[in-house]
Amino acid sequence: MMRKKRRSSVEKVEGTSVSSKAKKSRSSARLPKEAVSEETNQSVFVAFVREAGVTLKTDDSSNGIAVDQVVFQKRIQRQLQKSPRYPGVLQEFITGLEAYIENPDRFRSCLLPCVPHLSNGDSSCSSVSSFQESLLRMLLGIEMLQTLIINTLLEKLPEFMSDGAAEGGLSIPHMIINQLKWLDRVVDAKELSVKLMELVSVAPVEVQRDIITSLPEILEDSQHNDIARQLNALLQENTQLTVPILDSLSSLSLSSSLLMKVREAVMAMLAAVQLEDLPVVVKFILHTVSASDANEVVCNLRKKLELEQCVLPPVLQASQIRIKSKGAGAANVSTPAGGSSQDSVTLTLDCIKSAVRFQKTISEAWLKVIESADDHRVIDLLVLFILHATNSNQSRRGAERILKLKVRTGLIQEALLQRTFRDYSQVMRGYFSSILALAQSLLRSPDPCVVPFGGHMHRHSFTAFDSYCQQEVVGSLVTHVCSGVGGEVDMALDLLCGLVLEKPSEMALYSVFVKGILDYMDNLTPQQIRKLFSLLSKLAFGQQQQGSHIQDDMHIVIRKQLSSTVPKYKRIGIIGAVMIVGSMAAFRPKAKESQAGSLSQETLRQVTALLELVKSSSESSPEAAALYYDELANLIYSSSLDPQVQEMIGTSVLDDFQDDFVVDLGPDIPGSFLFPACAMYNLDDEESQGCIAVNLLPLLANETQNKGERETQTKKPQRRVSPLCLSPFFRLLRFCEEKRHQGDLEEIDALLGETK
Repeated sequence: MMRKKRRSSVEKVEGTSVSSKAKKSRSSARLPKEAVSEETNQSVFVAFVREAGVTLKTDDSSNGIAVDQVVFQKRIQRQLQKSPRYPGVLQEFITGLEAYIENPDRFRSCLLPCVPHLSNGDSSCSSVSSFQESLLRMLLGIEMLQTLIINTLLEKLPEFMSDGAAEGGLSIPHMIINQLKWLDRVVDAKELSVKLMELVSVAPVEVQRDIITSLPEILEDSQHNDIARQLNALLQENTQLTVPILDSLSSLSLSSSLLMKVREAVMAMLAAVQLEDLPVVVKFILHTVSASDANEVVCNLRKKLELEQCVLPPVLQASQIRIKSKGAGAANVSTPAGGSSQDSVTLTLDCIKSAVRFQKTISEAWLKVIESADDHRVIDLLVLFILHATNSNQSRRGAERILKLKVRTGLIQEALLQRTFRDYSQVMRGYFSSILALAQSLLRSPDPCVVPFGGHMHRHSFTAFDSYCQQEVVGSLVTHVCSGVGGEVDMALDLLCGLVLEKPSEMALYSVFVKGILDYMDNLTPQQIRKLFSLLSKLAFGQQQQGSHIQDDMHIVIRKQLSSTVPKYKRIGIIGAVMIVGSMAAFRPKAKESQAGSLSQETLRQVTALLELVKSSSESSPEAAALYYDELANLIYSSSLDPQVQEMIGTSVLDDFQDDFVVDLGPDIPGSFLFPACAMYNLDDEESQGCIAVNLLPLLANETQNKGERETQTKKPQRRVSPLCLSPFFRLLRFCEEKRHQGDLEEIDALLGETK
């Protein structure tokens, strides 16, 4: 009764249920012999599978299983062996399987993992695991059926080659190939490899890739060398299969001689490889290197790996984007033209990084190859950055040593560095820490030949990378300034000044970091202080408002320094104040049409007040006053000030010069002097009454007489005019008159009494 019930169930599933009365009818007797045979064979397959514990589904859902797959396989094998028609029943079983999977939905069900379920009365149900293989996969585990089922699957595969992925993203060819992976034992591995390669020769590209990448998981080790030779030949014929073939070859167990032959073939085609395939090719080459041939392989790889041809210059990238956007519409252009190429280069360098990190022989080979080269390219710089980024101290020190050597000898120059940053900024961003560390090392080097290159690395890092990197670069330069080492301080200050001019908006964001240098001014020379206040004043009082928050701090520092009685600090205050005036009163190009000036009344008031403060703070010290006049003269000469400020300074200087240094010349010169006073070097042709003279000897006499008074003076210092200030004051006067009158010095001639 149980057997009848099962047969009835199976026949119902198959749609071939026939009543006992129908079996005796004439219509049944008239069925064609082929149909009767097919029904019988299919019934053998269905009956055996059903009795072994699998419930077949008529739709494309997963079949059910009530026992563990090992139990299922043993039951099928026992049924086949105990059949009175054995071994002929094997072919009947396969014929039934082929007939059953003619229906695409049933075939898909047989490819899907079976779903465990409990069956009443079956003692094996308690051993069913949560995951079971597909029906076909379980049948492949039965050795007496394996070869027949493999033939059936491979014959079935071409039917679905042209089909796309089914609903849910399932691809029938992919599912068929997956059935063959990781079998416990392949009965006829050689025949299987032959059939798979035959399929590769006729299959579409996607199926070819799927088969090729699955070969290491399908074939046994004994077939690896043979299949590798065939893949190597295929690699030369079809570049579309480069990636899957190399992936497969990397996973095969090959003899050293065959591996070398394959690597040489891959190296020979490196120049013709598609850019997106380059990472896989480089990875294969480096991962197949042995200690004995590492130098040779790396040398050849360096020669053939021409990254300059992989990435278009930014101008051409932008041009391609415009062309694509016009042709396909802006909506279809999701990434820049250079984006994918930069990604490919990044992945290629990641492969090199992985190789040098885990294979010491490769890192040593790269160091030797770069050190021995004379014609350096982008790849050399990038690999040096990679080597420095590894955890190996030997690689890090080696990269630093070679970079210094090449820079010192002039083999690596700033032009190569600039090209690398320009075309590979996205790639180099991942190695920023190493780039900055190398730049710092070069900048603090005692060798003056390599210091500028460290500065170039800082500058390009700031202009090419994001805000985080910019902040780190500024912090690094500030640290160099605060170090107190002469050459290091000068280079760092020059770089900061250059960045303020080149990238004022970006630098203004980090003005608070630069302001920190004010705490270390004791170690700076006057020239360095001048550079510092020049860049700080541009940040604080420039057109960029991001740096305005340090204005109050700078005013406080200037007032504190000017009020000091220590000449060193007063000198700092004078230099800083003049630099601030230069930035606050700078002539803005936008206001050229307004000859009256562009400064607001509030700014003009602040500039005037600051100049008066410096003047009053320095008038009691001839040295301080002379420095003030020199600094102001340099500012007038080298800068374009607002016309209002220019006029105000010029008028004040002219009046002060007349009051302090020019006197009317009478018949007698009053006063007591160490030697007789007389008028000399008259500019007029003839002596005339009422002429004027520079009051030199009386000022010198007063200076000598009052020299001791300054040392013992306890009262507030008084304003004193010293002949020490005459030369810088006259220089200031000349520059002011040149600017006010476009180079005409007639006012000075008139002031000194010269007539024409």
